[in-house]
Amino acid sequence: MEPFVILGGGPCGLAAAWELTKQGRKALVLESEPLVGGLCATHARDGWRFDLGGHRFVSADGELTRWLEDMLGHDLLTQERRSIVLHEGRRFRYPLDARDLLENLDVGDSLRALAGYAAARVRRAVSPGQDRTFEEWVTSRFGRPLYDSFFGPYTQKLWGIPPSTISADWAAERISLLHLGDAILRMAGARRPEIRTYARQYRYPRFGMGQLYEVMAQRIRARGGEVRTGTRAVGLETEGARVVAVRAVGPRGPERIPVGELLATMPLAELVRHLRPEATALVRRSQTLRFRALVFLNLMLRRRNFSENTWMYVASGAFATSRIQEPKRRSAWMAPDGHTSIMLEIPCDVGDATWGASTAELQARMGKELRDLGFVVDDVLAAFTVRVEHAYPIYHVGYDEDRRAMLAEVARFANVRTAGRQGLFRYVFMDAAMHMGIEAARQMMSGERAPEVLDAIGRAQGVLETRALTA
Repeated sequence: MEPFVILGGGPCGLAAAWELTKQGRKALVLESEPLVGGLCATHARDGWRFDLGGHRFVSADGELTRWLEDMLGHDLLTQERRSIVLHEGRRFRYPLDARDLLENLDVGDSLRALAGYAAARVRRAVSPGQDRTFEEWVTSRFGRPLYDSFFGPYTQKLWGIPPSTISADWAAERISLLHLGDAILRMAGARRPEIRTYARQYRYPRFGMGQLYEVMAQRIRARGGEVRTGTRAVGLETEGARVVAVRAVGPRGPERIPVGELLATMPLAELVRHLRPEATALVRRSQTLRFRALVFLNLMLRRRNFSENTWMYVASGAFATSRIQEPKRRSAWMAPDGHTSIMLEIPCDVGDATWGASTAELQARMGKELRDLGFVVDDVLAAFTVRVEHAYPIYHVGYDEDRRAMLAEVARFANVRTAGRQGLFRYVFMDAAMHMGIEAARQMMSGERAPEVLDAIGRAQGVLETRALTA
């Protein structure tokens, strides 16, 4: 079975290597970026630290949580999340709070929302059917007014495509409330918040989420495994139904790496193109599985604090920024004493004007947005940008059919497994990605082929606050 080769040094890939080396096996991880952690890496500059997004560890799995505690010790903090939504000059608590909503919504907005919801319920009763798109899912449960003012514009900004072309799967996975009536019941205290996006507490490493994966990489190496950063897989050599080698380019130059068992956490479509470059129709179909990119503008500030919130969602489609975060709210060690920082998340597409903008250009543009949102930021000490090409899998209508066609092609190869957010083209949380890596490693060691087991991980929607620290 050896060598065990893993493409990608993010949560899934490193968890797999951890499990393999724990069992005395040698694992080789190839990570294209200079840092381990994938989408959970932490970039450090002059005493400031910035994650690639709002990461925090959450899990109902006690064994995984204890493993994390053992690995990080006192460097694993327990924190409380404070989040708000900025919308039309008003600030709404997130998750929903009855008194806060009543104080912020005027009578006209409330009546329009309720009337829209009532009309939607009547239409659904008269003409029941399955919702196929994000737009249909939201309007049937919340009404047209709330969709037009909040859900629609924010979703269009986040994904860069009309919500009428986004699968309803995205709404079902990511919107915690069942419908507006559910919101009203929660506001009245008639239902407990049992969906993972409602919980406030989470675990977080002292020096950023990347600290966890740096420690994992160190321990993997100490057990005899290899973790090579800055090394990109550029091709796969196949013989019949097996991959026999990876062609890679990195600090060692071009090299051919023999493969016994392979775990890929690279984008699913890219993996299929490596496996079947000659299949023109398949390669063309693989191009439908696209990712939304992100640019992070990281600003180091002279002041001690920016706000009391961990992050703030910017709902309006008039702003390019989708979320503003203050890393110091997750850990005081994310900024030097007496200072703080903010991180602006800007959704975009690779190659567009935002993707190609310089730090100075983005700083000028986002500075205006911050002012329009009511923030004066005139004490920036330094700034830099980080770009993430494969941030969010775009759930276009029909995506799962395309995804399953790609998975079927991977399944043709007896020693290849694919997992993780990019590898399965699923928006999974970090704990699910780590579970996938551990399960993939066990399959690699046993020779078992159970891709459906990997794909089933992370699909449970309810995580109770009373049973776990959840996001």
